[in-house]
Amino acid sequence: MMTALNQKTIQEKIKSYDLEYKLLHWSMGILILIMLLAIQGFASIASQDDHITMLIGHSSIGTIISLLLLLRLTKRFIRRSPRPQQPVARWQQFAAKTVQLSLYFCMIFIPVTGYLTANAHQLPVKIFGAFNIGGSPQQGYDQASFELLRQLHETGINVLMLLLLMHIGAAVYHKFIVKDSVLASMTKAKAASD
Repeated sequence: MMTALNQKTIQEKIKSYDLEYKLLHWSMGILILIMLLAIQGFASIASQDDHITMLIGHSSIGTIISLLLLLRLTKRFIRRSPRPQQPVARWQQFAAKTVQLSLYFCMIFIPVTGYLTANAHQLPVKIFGAFNIGGSPQQGYDQASFELLRQLHETGINVLMLLLLMHIGAAVYHKFIVKDSVLASMTKAKAASD
């Protein structure tokens, strides 16, 4: 078992996230970007069949993101994998941690409200078109619940977009203004330690 002192010593030597962290980070980032771009097309879909097909894709990608998030949270909070420690001001550490935890919250909140929204509207929640994880049709359509849940889901998406802009903005700031190794710690090909 690693003690807190050993963990801190190891973290001080680590210059880059390990490959698992990087793969989880970038694959989730790409999938979330695909989802954000895809939702722009929801309003323009006229046919019910096309709408259902798009929802199946939406549910499938959302499920993949949720599974990747579960792996990431396990790695981060249960396995407590060492992460690089960057020499940044306290307020920047606080801001980074706040944004990171808020991103995690949104990545849990959005799929849960999406699932509940679909169930309130009796829409199928099919994963890859094969596995229906939606509620039973006997539940009945509930317009008030649907509207509330959809609003919560959309608000979560808007908050996520704002947080992502802050996250990306911080990476750009560190790369081009501060010129430190914060961005490099998530982009280098190999995790290096001294």
